[in-house]
Amino acid sequence: MRVLDYLVERSKTHHSKTFVADQYRSVTYGEFYQLMLMKASGLHQIGVLPEDRVLLVLEHGIDHLLSYFACMHLGAISVHLNTSKPRKSIIQAAEITTAKYCLVDGYSEDLSDGPFRLLPFSSVSSEEKRGIEGECSIAYMMFTSGTTGTPKAVMTSHSNTLATASSILDFAKMTENDRELISLPLSFTFGLGHIHALIMVGGEAFLTNRRYEVGFLAKEIKKQQATGFLASPGMLKNMVANHREAVIEAGTCLKYLVVNCTPMHPSLTAQLLELLPNTQLYMYYGSTEASRCAFIHYNSNQHRLDFTGKHTLNVELKIDAPDENGVGEICMRGPNVMPGYWNNPEATKKAIDADNWIHSGDFGIMDEDGYIKVIGRMNDEISVDGMKCQPVEVEEIILKLDFVKEAAVCAITDPEKYQVVGSAVVIEDSAPANFKEVIREHCAALLEPFKIPVIIQAIEKIPANELGKINRKELIKMLTLEK
Repeated sequence: MRVLDYLVERSKTHHSKTFVADQYRSVTYGEFYQLMLMKASGLHQIGVLPEDRVLLVLEHGIDHLLSYFACMHLGAISVHLNTSKPRKSIIQAAEITTAKYCLVDGYSEDLSDGPFRLLPFSSVSSEEKRGIEGECSIAYMMFTSGTTGTPKAVMTSHSNTLATASSILDFAKMTENDRELISLPLSFTFGLGHIHALIMVGGEAFLTNRRYEVGFLAKEIKKQQATGFLASPGMLKNMVANHREAVIEAGTCLKYLVVNCTPMHPSLTAQLLELLPNTQLYMYYGSTEASRCAFIHYNSNQHRLDFTGKHTLNVELKIDAPDENGVGEICMRGPNVMPGYWNNPEATKKAIDADNWIHSGDFGIMDEDGYIKVIGRMNDEISVDGMKCQPVEVEEIILKLDFVKEAAVCAITDPEKYQVVGSAVVIEDSAPANFKEVIREHCAALLEPFKIPVIIQAIEKIPANELGKINRKELIKMLTLEK
């Protein structure tokens, strides 16, 4: 069973119902399916075969979805890439996956000399709508969203896709009457996973690529009468701080709000619960390799606003090798776990052990009810003369200061102590002139001495990846230069 099979069914049972709209047009389930067949026929005539890898470098919208399902119809493997990626990353992705084709639209750089056949989206189509179908166990591939190390192509199977979508439906209680506003990229599992879930129940999606315009998004929720909205903590913090009335107005139609798991301060969660009393607020935890492993419903867990969630459908969670405080590596096992990394058995073996537990690389704890709390990335841990510090711990303390809008912490190399704590902050105009001294004194009152930032630098914007996660590799460069 594939999500494509659900799409075929919806093209019959919900033929005239709107499936997806973007800034250019709107299509019903029946129209989308016919357009997808035309695109698949065009790809087949070009020579795309089952298991061929096809890069999708397409704008966030209907055309991206058409290309994805056309590849799936042929049994080809789509490789989702964001149009914001630099050319060298596209070429690297093609080399890692040995992609033969690249479907492109809305990309600013020249890919004509890439190691693939370049296919402008508009040039691939056919009126024949030939019913040629192929089979492949892999639904699609995406690259790990981490900010360090060599990129790895994650294989996602059809069973992974359905397991993840089923978990979304289970915790968000989605129905065919739901209409989601999705601004997060389809090149990540967050946005694409909700498309799968909507198809399974016959719901509707509105796609917008204006995801950095949070004022527009806050108003668009009400304009589109969206019942569901996907967001990162950074987006929500900006909305609450600068578009409070629009957020309150959005709550008149918003049934649920789903947040991806990056650090969200409990004070922000509390504000959202207050501003949106009739909206169900969920956070999920997972990765490209194992999506939607845990979720939490904050409305019914207001005593756990700093926790991440409990296991989703058919997923097991455990804390591996916990220390005396119960802190260890979060591991998960279940139908959502990837088959592996493409053409990289060594990395696969390192990530998934002999008992099929995938190791997340996250430190965490678990309470007596099975709820986990993510403490930080193992690779982000700062070692100060042998003593360990998690960046999130220091960030949470710094953010308690009223004049600090954002904070990010990372390890800075030190010749005597191996590493010391460095911090970048985005501050209000009202911040005191001696803000660095104030931050250090504040940290000294609440943290052990070795966790107090040695370097503190005010910057305009915290470096982050496309999902809002702090890019600590770039942060280290910035702070090292300022040292």
